[in-house]
Amino acid sequence: MRSIFTLIAFSLFIISGCGDASTNEAREKDSISKREAVKKALQEDLPPASDIKQFNWFYSAFAHAATTANDTIFDVVIHREYGLWIIHSAGAVPNFTHINHILEFKLPDGENLLPFKRDAMMNVPKEETLPVLICDDDKVYDKEGCFTSLQNTFAEQKIWKYAGLSAENDKEIEKSAKTITRTVINTQNYRFYFSLINGSWYLTFMDIMTPCEA
Repeated sequence: MRSIFTLIAFSLFIISGCGDASTNEAREKDSISKREAVKKALQEDLPPASDIKQFNWFYSAFAHAATTANDTIFDVVIHREYGLWIIHSAGAVPNFTHINHILEFKLPDGENLLPFKRDAMMNVPKEETLPVLICDDDKVYDKEGCFTSLQNTFAEQKIWKYAGLSAENDKEIEKSAKTITRTVINTQNYRFYFSLINGSWYLTFMDIMTPCEA
């Protein structure tokens, strides 16, 4: 639950950064120190990653930002160092795009990824075995809904190895993949990979590829 307060606190610091260049620079330095202080305070007695209630508090704020196209709040869940890797494709080969701000990513038609469809994001993740792709005529997954697990399926599957990336990007992705704490599969839209870093949740990978589409 503390992570949601971290999210809100971060957003307030970001939103407050308006004014001239010199003032903004001073405020930015001050906000960074404030963020670090807030994170340190909120990390005390933080529930473990296995606490689904704690994660779902965070996820509800993330879903709200995604469905309301609030890019300022959405950007708070993107880690400053690791950034966000978006996995997309126009065919069978996955493409990886690295961003630090959600509005940097554009769909093939030039539109922003936000907002996500509200109906697809309404389900609270259930902690149970993740759905499996079956790709038959009637069903894509063996079960429907939104599910989460501590299983790091992304690091296990290593799909970036099939993307023809540079050695540098390959190394960066592998480093980020090791931080993944929770996988969320929403069968109505995407696969999300979250990392719990220094007591705060971050979205480090998001797979928006259409399942079973070659």
